[in-house]
Formats: sequence, structure tokens, C-alpha cells
Amino acid sequence: MDLTEIQLPSMAVPTPSFTVAHQKVELDVNFNQLVAGKTEITIYPDSQNLKEIRLHGRICAIKKVLVNNIPPPSVRHEDPCDQLTLHSNSTAHQHHLLAEKLARSIGPDPEPDIIITLPKKLKIQPVEVAEVHTQASGSIKIPDPSTTGPSATEATQALSDTTVAKFTPLTVTIEFETCHARETLQFVAGKRGSGRWPHVYTRSRLGCGGASSLFPCVDSINSRCTWDISIRCPRTVGDALNQALSLDLSKLNIDPSSQEARQSYESKEMVVICSGELTDEIVDRVDNTQKTVSFSCSQQLAPQQVGFAIGPFERVNLGELRDPQEVEELGRNAVEMLAYCLPGRAEETKNTCLPLTKAMDFVVHKYISCPFRSYSMCFVEDIPSDISVFAGVSMCSTRLLYPEDVIDPAQEVTRQLVHAIVSQWIGINIIAEEPRDNWVIIGGAYFITNLFMRDLCGNNEYRYHMKQQADRVYELDHERPSIYEMGALMHVDPAEYEFIAIKAPVVLFILDRRIAKNQGTSKMPAILAKILTRARTGDLLNNALSTDLFQKTVERFGHAKFDDFLSQWVKGAGCPRFSAFQRFNKKKLVVEMLIKQTQGTTTTDRELDINSFMRDAREDFQTVYAAPPQPMFTGPMTIRIHEADGTPYEHIVEIKDVQTNFEIPYNTKYKRLKRSKKQRARANTKAVTEGDEEGEALVYCLGDVLQGEDDVAAWKITEWSAEDEDRMNSESYEWIRLDADFEWICQINLQMPGYMFSSQLQQDRDVVAQLEALRHISSYPPSPLVSSIFIRTLMDRRYFHGVRSLAAQGLIKHAKDEGEAKNIGLFHLKKAFEELYCVTEQGTAMTRPNDFSDQLAYMLQCEIIGAISKVRDSRGHTPREVKDFLLDKLKFNDNSANDYSDAHYVARLMKALTAAVIARPYHQVGADDMDLDLEDEIHELRQVENQFLEEIDRYRRMDEWTSSYQNLYSRTALECQSMLAAAGIARFSPLHFLQYTRPGNYDMLRQSAYSVLINPSILNEPSILRYVLYCMVADTSPWLRQSLQRAFGKVLAKRAVGEKTVSVQPVADGLVIEETAGADDRQADLARRQTMEGAMAALKKELGSHELLKQALWHAVCYDQITLEDLQTLLEFCRLVYEPKDEMKVTLRLPRYWRVENLGKGKLKFAQTQKVRSKVVSKWQPPLPPIRTEMQPSRPSIGSAGGLKLTFKMGSQSSRPTPTPPPPAPAAPVQTPTAGPGRVVLKFKPASKG
Repeated sequence: MDLTEIQLPSMAVPTPSFTVAHQKVELDVNFNQLVAGKTEITIYPDSQNLKEIRLHGRICAIKKVLVNNIPPPSVRHEDPCDQLTLHSNSTAHQHHLLAEKLARSIGPDPEPDIIITLPKKLKIQPVEVAEVHTQASGSIKIPDPSTTGPSATEATQALSDTTVAKFTPLTVTIEFETCHARETLQFVAGKRGSGRWPHVYTRSRLGCGGASSLFPCVDSINSRCTWDISIRCPRTVGDALNQALSLDLSKLNIDPSSQEARQSYESKEMVVICSGELTDEIVDRVDNTQKTVSFSCSQQLAPQQVGFAIGPFERVNLGELRDPQEVEELGRNAVEMLAYCLPGRAEETKNTCLPLTKAMDFVVHKYISCPFRSYSMCFVEDIPSDISVFAGVSMCSTRLLYPEDVIDPAQEVTRQLVHAIVSQWIGINIIAEEPRDNWVIIGGAYFITNLFMRDLCGNNEYRYHMKQQADRVYELDHERPSIYEMGALMHVDPAEYEFIAIKAPVVLFILDRRIAKNQGTSKMPAILAKILTRARTGDLLNNALSTDLFQKTVERFGHAKFDDFLSQWVKGAGCPRFSAFQRFNKKKLVVEMLIKQTQGTTTTDRELDINSFMRDAREDFQTVYAAPPQPMFTGPMTIRIHEADGTPYEHIVEIKDVQTNFEIPYNTKYKRLKRSKKQRARANTKAVTEGDEEGEALVYCLGDVLQGEDDVAAWKITEWSAEDEDRMNSESYEWIRLDADFEWICQINLQMPGYMFSSQLQQDRDVVAQLEALRHISSYPPSPLVSSIFIRTLMDRRYFHGVRSLAAQGLIKHAKDEGEAKNIGLFHLKKAFEELYCVTEQGTAMTRPNDFSDQLAYMLQCEIIGAISKVRDSRGHTPREVKDFLLDKLKFNDNSANDYSDAHYVARLMKALTAAVIARPYHQVGADDMDLDLEDEIHELRQVENQFLEEIDRYRRMDEWTSSYQNLYSRTALECQSMLAAAGIARFSPLHFLQYTRPGNYDMLRQSAYSVLINPSILNEPSILRYVLYCMVADTSPWLRQSLQRAFGKVLAKRAVGEKTVSVQPVADGLVIEETAGADDRQADLARRQTMEGAMAALKKELGSHELLKQALWHAVCYDQITLEDLQTLLEFCRLVYEPKDEMKVTLRLPRYWRVENLGKGKLKFAQTQKVRSKVVSKWQPPLPPIRTEMQPSRPSIGSAGGLKLTFKMGSQSSRPTPTPPPPAPAAPVQTPTAGPGRVVLKFKPASKG
């Protein structure tokens, strides 16, 4: 190797840097949304050449800066928020100029805002390790040779990883004020009587820059240190309300002690919850309306991991839910678990957090003790995300709370709260080494969450959830970056994090399955436990986990290399699609199989999705490229063959190529088991009588209901035909299943007869196998036989509820009034509902009163209602009996004897009936039409519609008197009314929905009303458009603001993509015999549906000249209190619609005429008139003095004004100049001799006239 190549890297001298060792923050939080404070940052220089300290701080003003108690020579601070303005005449076309200014603060790596130059007399000296000694108090004292006296030693907090200072520590003290706390703090403070409790809390954001708007710091996830935090805040609710209203009692000369007694709610104490351990709480001696609460955190944390909340919270001790035996087993590892909520919601909080102590103890038992001694959950209002996770505390939305009688959101809310707990280990304590390593952190946290949910809900629920997630990954992972690259793109759009949260745990799941195949047991929990242990013992540098380290740990436990796996599933994108073909070779007694990977063979252009349009636009703006498609995936695949004797045989095949051929040996010599009804009955009877023939009983363990003759006749069950029975008897095996061990995220199309899938559905106990069988059977055309298979699955209570729900959805296809089905699917759905939830009296089925004590039966009831609402006839219209059935269930719903709320059930009924009613025929009856049957049909149709409208309005009014859970009645009623109005059944009145958008209403109700108003027609409603865009940036709730922005983004997406009227085929290149204009239009229409370039071009063409939208959108951008996140979103809207223009309109004031008035006595009054001077007038100049010709006094002048003019022309020797008169009119030149020196020449010429 050349010597130059070795020395090249050393030529680039790294910039001297430093490490933050400890930070002390003192905050004075005023509910008038002002924050003042002081911070002391102890840093360890990495070099003696450190000249500047660069910090992040989007704060308003810096009051004072000291470095080791010495004022620095210069402090450069530029508030980025002050620069986010343009000239007054700017328009939406200048959006790119504002976006360039915003980029420095909103990007993945924000630039430093504070640059402190170190004093020259401050010397940074090396420190000998022997001179560093730890005090009993946990601090490090280092003698500083450059100073003497009290500042001769600098006390800094000891680092937990035993890092020592190499150079003289520096302490930077900054006093500051900020009015940009709205970026990080959310203030919830209403007026007296508003019904809202004043509180404030920190809210997290993806990426860096989450804390620097609150206090100066090194705002990076990798900059971690210990903390001391002191928060000064109002002491009571009344004090906080006074601050919010800017009430200064001293200016009013009112003695606080002489005021009347406050109301009881105003005397509630304000509680401070913060990361770390509470060390002190002191009431201010000067102002007893203030108090200071102090916390200390010995764990190393990044600034964005520190969170706090202030409010009149009630405390719920979740540790009381533990059994005494559990407490004894945990011992010192027991974590104190607390929940805080606003007054009046303690019971909801206790019910919501019921399983969380088990979740905490699960992680402690299975892995390692918690990195924090206590963990708190604080339920607050207006938080944008459902949960914001900080060190030792999580800010949770009150939208997650549910009372004891509500059961619908229980499982999903529990999953979210458990994930917040697990994130204390993986996410807070252990972080990603680089942004691209975020997939390990997110995936590991969700993997452990799923394991706890398996313990809580069972293995079937666990595998059902993982199968749903794997199918979701297959649907979403098209033209996307890999999850490895996406970790550095989470600032682009929230959907990036959501995709990683879906795919990463599934990737770890299939990796665990592949390791278990070799090792015989699951190893992923042990792998994660090993990583957590290394972080606890200090073996993990800065507790930062990388992909390489994770891979090495996996290979150590799995005893194999996993480079190919990570390159395909982590660093690659996409999912495989398999097509499998099988044939039994009787001569060789083998099953010949062919497996093809077809994911790269078809290149169908996918149309743009309205729901992901804004994500695609942001990725296009940020030049995010999709990962190249993978034509081939490799790895082992388990193939399970259930042979004739019912015994499953597993064969592992290594997929190494796009096409794989192999032979599977056949083991059984017996004939295939017959499926006749008599043999099934005999097998079951024998199993019951003998008791020891368990194997035969398991063959027909599921789907064997409705077997009796009476049941078959009553349910209209269709059995297999004789031909089918013969074919089944001639088969050599029951069924074949690919990927039996769930090791792939893929789609498998196996060419296998339908009766084999039926056998898999009935005899395979794996939930995933049952789901796969149902989905294959659902692809068959409508028939009574398939409908019979579905209804037997639906009615068998031994099936998992998810399988029964999927069977109910499968019956929709078989409910049409054409073909072989003849409405058999609708009959089966109604019959199932009547059998399960109705009482038959005198041949009439009456719905029983609600009883949701069996939660699985309740979930199936909701699915059947939803399936019936989707039934359509051959014309696409809803049959009359479906509408009558659903309307009857809504009108006669009885929840009087039920222990649980029926709000969600009624909401499902309302939505189901709305979907059914709007799928109706449109009749146009003229004046001359005399079709009486048609008139009767229209009358009956309107009668049903009017009854439904009355029912919807009844529930809406009912919610005004007694509020349902989260105003679910009103929200659903508004949604249904908007859908009916769009279908022409009801009248659309914007004022009706606007009344629900007023501040003071429940936020979710306001959001539902806004979602109705924000539709494509809003662009034609000037007043509503201005109102919505204003609320998009000015509303106090960030959750509502972001909801409005998402809704408006969908409106732009619909306009960009356009409405699909007819099927548009791509025009092939070459000669096309048709009109060019029509072909170009079709090409443009196709481009706007499939490409972002075409969609954005169409959007600019349609809305670029919309002046009202342009003005309203730019007024919202210029709102003085707009947050950076909202500003970024609105600038993206501008970029979508308007072309950037580098221009600035300059306004010049036109001159006006003046008038003068003589007031007498030498006074003149000048005044400007309204008359505008539009022509250029030359500047006034005084007249020239009269021209006088000097002559000799002895010579008289001759001639007169009308006679000849005498001109004296002096020679060159004349010493006196002669004034030059104005040039005379041109005359004919006269030839005269040239005068010589010293001669006088007289020239006579006629005087000019006129």
C-alpha cells in the first residue's frame, strides 16, 4: 500500500469536541406560556484546542453566560424562530424561501444555535488520572492549576460508565428566557368555568431537536449525561389560572390574604411529575403562590428523554394491584408503579392500567431489573400521540382511558401501554448507535410487548396478531426503503416509524423461528436478555446498540451466519410471492413439488393511495428512494404433508433459487381417510365410547357441527357430492402446507384442490393454518357448498374468534341473488345471528337483550352485523330485507340488563345501516310516468330512509343529555349524516356541523365534525376554508391541529389523483389510430393516478390559480404563534400546489399634488391632495440671468432691434471672455476669410425674426 494512502486520513484534523457529563436545569414555568430558567452544563473537553462551545437552543433571549464563572468574549445566538418570516408582500409562491430557513431547525441534525467563545485566560489543562478521586457524595473533584480560591475545583456528577475527565472540566452557566416553549411544552389552561384543569407537560417528537426549545443543551440522542432538575411552578390551581389570565394582584393593590375563599377546585395542589427521583419540594418564601420541586437522575439520559408534567393530578398507586406473594418474589426488584390522572378519572385510570403491573413484573422476571426505581404514567389532554415515552415517566392521552363497562378498546390500549413500559429498557436505557439502527430498538421493544400479550391473551391470539401483522407488511412493503435505511428517515413522515413498528417485530419473529428450527427452542428472548445485561454491566458503550452488534449476538446464540437474512429482510425491501405446484408420483411414491418466486415477474403499476399521498409527497421532496426490488429470497421452508393415516410429516427445503424443484418421500401405505358423513359420525362415536382413541377424534375435531338431518335441512347445508367423495378417496394425502413453521413474510399460492383446504381448515389446529385455508376457500366462486363450509366454521365455538369472524366475512360473497348461491350466504348470516342472539317466539325471531359478558360472542356479533351490511344484489344495491333487518336491530336494541356499555355496538349498527342505505337505486320519475309499482318502491325506500334518519338524530340528541363514552353516539351520527348527505338522502348543512367544532366541546367530537367539513367541496366554501386553515395552526390542541392537517392533505390528494370514472388503459408507444388529444388526456390521467410527478402537476394546474386558497393558506403560514411542525406541514401544502418564484413585490407610494393656502400674516398652509401625479415632471430650476454683451464705452452701438446685428469677433489674443448667448437659428454658412492674429473682423448678418 502506498504511504500516501496511509497518511491521508490523518490530514483531516477532527474538530475539537467535548462530552457533556452533567446538566443542571432550573425552570420557572409560567402558565402564561412563558418559561425562564438557568442551566449549568458540565462538559469534559476532548482536546486542549477547544475554542468554542456549540449548543442547541431555540430560545428567545440569553440573559447571561459564564464559563467557569468567567464571562466569554462573545456569545453568538440567533433565534431561528425570529428568522422564519418573509417580507410583507410575500405570497405562497415564496414557500421555498421560508422552507430554506426552516431546514436548519427541523432537519434530522439541527444546527447549533448558541456559539460560545471560550475566554482566553481559561486554560484547558490535562488532568492526571491519579488526581481524580470520587467523593462520598458521588462527585468528582479535579484541581484546576489555572485558578485559585473557591473556583479552584470543579464538582461534576460522576458518570455511570466510570468515564474520567482527561482535561479540565468546564461549567457553562446560561440564564435564558423563551416564548417558544410551545414547541416542546403543551399548556392546557382554560378560563374559569371552562371545565378544563390547567396542566402542562412535555411532548416528544421523532428525531432530534425535541428539548432545545425549552433549555440550551446538546440536543442529540447520543449526548447523554446525568441530570438535576428544579421546576418552579404555581402552587395551586387558582394560582395557575391567575397566571394564565395574566392577573397581577400587586398592580391591582389587592392583598391576597384578604381575598374571599377560593372555590374548592382552585385550592387543589399542583403536582409535579418528572424523570428522576424527587429530592425536594419547597414553597417560595417571598411568593407563597409559587413552589419549587427538585429531581435528580443518576442514569445517563439524552435531553429529549427528560420529561415532566405539572397539574392537579390524582395519584393512583398501581402497586396495590400486586398480590403479596408477587411482592415477596420480586423483593428489591419490585418497581414502584404510579399513575396520575386529572381529578375525577381515578377509577378509569385504575381500570385501564389493571394489567400493567403484571407487564412490569414480566419483564423483570424474564429479562432484568428495571433501570429506574419507579415508573409513572401521567394521563393528560391534547397530547398529539397516544403516548410519549420519557425516562421513568410516560405521558399518555386521556383518549386511552376507558371505564369498567367498556370492553372494546381494552386489548389495543393495553398493548400500547405495555410497549411504553418495555421502552424503558429498549428505547430509553438502550438507544440506537446510529439512526439506521433504530429498527433493532423498535423491533425489540415490540417483540417483548408481543410476548407479554401472548401470556395475557393466549397463544392463539398471539399467532393471529403476528399473522395479521405479516399480511400487513406484505401489503405495505412496495417501493419502500428498507427498515435499515428508514431508521434515518423518521423525520420525513410519521408513517416511517409506523412501518418500522409493524415490520421490525415480525422480522425478529421469523428470525426467532429460524433459530428455533436449528436449536430446538426459541432464542430471541435470551438474545435480548443478553443485550440488556451488557447494558446494565457497562459492557455496551454508551448503551448504544448497533445492527452489527445485534448480528454478532444472534450468531453466537444461533451458531450460524445470518448475513443473508439481514441483507434480505433488514437491509433489503419487499416480500416474496410463491407459486407452488404439487403432484403425487405413484411409481416413485414421492410428492413432486415446484416452488417459484414470482415477486419480480409482474410489474403492475400501483395507483397512488390517497391515505399515503402526503407520505409519498414528503419522500419525493426529501429525495427518498425505494430500495431495489429483490428477485430472490433464500432460506429454509418447512413443508408439512398430512398423509393418509392423518400423521403429519415435516420436510425442510432450502430455497436457494427463483425456481426450486424437489421430491418429498411418501411414508404411508394406507388409503386416504374418507370424508363421508357416516364415517365421521362413526369415528366420533368410537372416540366417545372408547375414550382412548384420541388420535381418531382429533382428525375431525373442528367444523363438525350442524351434522344432524334436522340441522342440515333447517340450515340448508350442502354436502360434498359423490364425485367429490370419490376424488377425495383417491387422493394419497390429506393436504400439504407450505411454511408450516411461519418462517416467511410472504404470499403463497398453492395449487391444491378445495377439499384439501377444507381438510386443513377442519383438522389443523394451528390458527395460522386455519386462516390460510379460509382465505384460499374465499377465492372460490359463490356456491352453496362453500357457504356451508363457512357457516359450519362460524357456528363452531371451538374455533378461534378471528377465524369465525373471517368466515362471516367470507359469506358476503355467497349472498348474491345470482349463480348457484341464490342468497344462501345472506340466509346463513341471518340464521346464525338469530340462533346466537335471538329468541324465537311463534316463528318470529326477537333479539335478546344485550349480554356482553362473553366478549368473544360479542365480537362475533359485531362481525356478523358488519357482514350483513355489505350484502349486495346483482345490481350492487342493498336488498330490502337487509335494511329491515339492521333497522330492526337498531330500533329495538335493549341494553337495560347488560353490565357493559353498548356504545360501540350501537355505533357499528349505525355505520352498518348507513353503508346499506346509501347503496340504493336512483329512480327518476317523470310527470308522465304511471308505473305504480315503481312509485310504491320509491315510497317504501324513502320510508326506510326517513326512519333511519330519525334513529340517527335520536341517538345524537340522546348524547346531549347523557354523554356516551367519548361522545361516540354524536360522533357516529355526524359521520352517518355526512355520508347520507353525500348520497343525496339527507340535506347537508355546514352550520349543523360547525356548531360541534367550537372550543369547549370534546376534542374527538370536534375532530369528527371537522372531518365532515374538510372534504373536496371545502375549496368552494370561502368562509369555511378560511376558518379551517386558521384552526389548523391556531387551535390550542396539537392533536386536533394535526388531525386537521391530515384531513386537508387527503383533500389535496383527492384533487391530485382525480376521480376514476372509467378504466383507463395505458397507451402503447407507437402509432395509435385515434385522436391525439384524447390519447394525451388519457395518458395524463393515467400519470396523475400512478406517479407523483403527474399528480403534483395536475394539482398545480387545478388549484394553482385558486386565489382564495392561496391567500388563506399563506395567512395561516404567517400566523405569529405557529409551531415549527405546523409550519413545515403548511409549507409542504404550498409546495404541492404552487410553483416557487424568486420574486419580491415592492410597493412604491405614488406622488400626490400639494395645495397651499395663505393664512395671512406671512403664514402659508401646505396640504397634500388626493390627486395622484401620474406623469413625470421635470425638476423646477430658476431662470437664467439676462445675457448682457460688454462693449467699449467709446463706441456707440449701431443698429436697432429690427436692423442689422453687429457682432464683434475677437482674435485669439483677446484676453477677456465674452458670454455665450443662446445658439441662433441655423443659417446658411458664409465663406469668410480667417482672421489673423490681432485683427478685428466685423460681420454683419440680418437679425433673426420671431
